[in-house]
Formats: sequence, C-alpha cells, structure tokens
Amino acid sequence: MERVIVTGANGFIGRNLIRELLNRNIDVTALDITFGNELKSYANVQCISCESKSIDEIYEEIKGYQYDCFFHLAWAATSGPNRADYESQLNNVKLVCDYVLLARRTGCKRFIYASSINEMETYEYMQSDDIEPGGGYIYGTAKLAGHLMGETVAYQNDIEFIPVIITNIYGAGENSARLINTSIRKLLNREHCSFTAGNQMYDFIYVTDAVNSIVEISLKGKPFHRYYIGSGKPRPLKEFLLEMRDIVAPNEELGLGDIPMKGKNISYDQFKINKVYEDTGYENKISFREGIHMTMEYIRKEGRK
Repeated sequence: MERVIVTGANGFIGRNLIRELLNRNIDVTALDITFGNELKSYANVQCISCESKSIDEIYEEIKGYQYDCFFHLAWAATSGPNRADYESQLNNVKLVCDYVLLARRTGCKRFIYASSINEMETYEYMQSDDIEPGGGYIYGTAKLAGHLMGETVAYQNDIEFIPVIITNIYGAGENSARLINTSIRKLLNREHCSFTAGNQMYDFIYVTDAVNSIVEISLKGKPFHRYYIGSGKPRPLKEFLLEMRDIVAPNEELGLGDIPMKGKNISYDQFKINKVYEDTGYENKISFREGIHMTMEYIRKEGRK
C-alpha cells in the first residue's frame, strides 16, 4: 500500500493506526472534525476537516490521489449516555454507506469497517423474550445496521468490504470513557469502582496489537470475511478486573455486583478467534498484564484527571 484514507483519524484508535501506517511508509489522508498537533505535524498526513461538509465537498478535497484502502473508524456518540442518541446513531449508519460510495468515487477498492462486539450482543439480545433494552442497544443496533448496509452497498459497487469486530481496545494515550481507562484512573485516585458481578465473558486487546491486526487485514484479509480483533483468550470479566486491580491498586476493593447485569452474555464460540493469525500471520504481542502496566504508567506520567 502507498496511500490510504482514515476516518475518525483524530480518535484514540485513529491516531494509533496512523502511527503504524506511517511506520510502514504509507501516506495518509486523514478525515475528522478536528485535529490535534500530532497529526498536523506529520509531513505524510493530509488532514481534512469534515465539519459541516457534504460528501461532494470532501471528495473535491481528496480526489487526485490513488488510494489503496479506506479505513472507516469515525463514529459519533460512542460512550456514555450519548450512545442512546438515536439521531446520532442513524447518522452514523448513513455515513458508512456514504463513505463506501466515496471510496468508489476515488477508485479505492478496499474498505475496512470498524465494527464492534456490541453489534453481536445486540443481535443475540433481540432474539430473547421479555427484554428490557437499555440505551446502549441503540448504539449496538446502529453498528449492526452500519455493518450490514455498508456491506451490501459495497457489494453492489464492487468494493471489497472487510468488517473488523473489535472487542475492547485499551492502552496508553486514551482519554475516553471506556472501561479500562476510567477504571485505572479511578483506582489511582482511590475512587470506588462499581461493576456487575463480572460473570459475563469478555475480551480485551492492547491498542498497538489492534491496529497492527487491522493493517495486516487490510493487506492480506479476504473480502467479505469478518475478523475478530481481541486477545483470543476471552474469560469472565471479573478475572480481568481483579488482575487490573492487583496491578494498579492491590489494596482497593472492587464493587463487583454493585450494578445489575441486564445485558446479554454472548458466546465467543461464534467467532473464528484465530482468523487474523491464520490469514495474515500476525500474532498479538502485548499481554493484558503488560498492557495494564503501560496504560497505568501513561496515566501517571500525564497526570490523572
């Protein structure tokens, strides 16, 4: 690959993906609403703001290059109560389809869609009776719709669509409200952390392993095959949480069981967990313990908030 497009470029995953692409001497056209100084400092990154711009206007700014892959990471309202904002989530779904068609207009033949484990949970949950869906299922439903609609539009337009099913990414440099980041910050501040009983199966992957997996999939992955992005060793959530606690603040008590579990405990048997390694040869390098240590040290160095 020589040049690619990355949406959501200024996000946690986007910044790490671009670093890895640049390490491989791949030029990047970065799309996002705003950009930090890091991305703007790279000579081989073209930063294009999408704020208040139509797809036609974006096309006019990115045309003129030959693109090898389109990485679609952008997604509004990914955490907290905003996940239940149905207008934002519906806009996200439309944007997936719009960007697939934008890829076609630029001549880019391969499209990587950042999917989520939440869409699989949503799919299983909707097959249950007597349900009590929380707002997070609006997000999960949108991710599932974006996957299926984007894949269909891609197929109809001769675009190689590859969804990557991301479990739970964490790592140094994150400032989101995701579980590991917020929990480490609370533990360092000696704040009480509340969780479910933690019996549901979970998986985590350190951010550098995640982006390396995604890049390898973009190079060697099979069109219309889904790829699981995780450690490959799912286990009950409470085991991860206790291991994290023992590293960060071993004397703190975790509030396991403080929050009732209303979600669906998904089966990881539905995934070909080793498919990334089988198809690309990439193998994860950072254990959960190592990843927690690196994330904790980053938070300590930067100043926890």
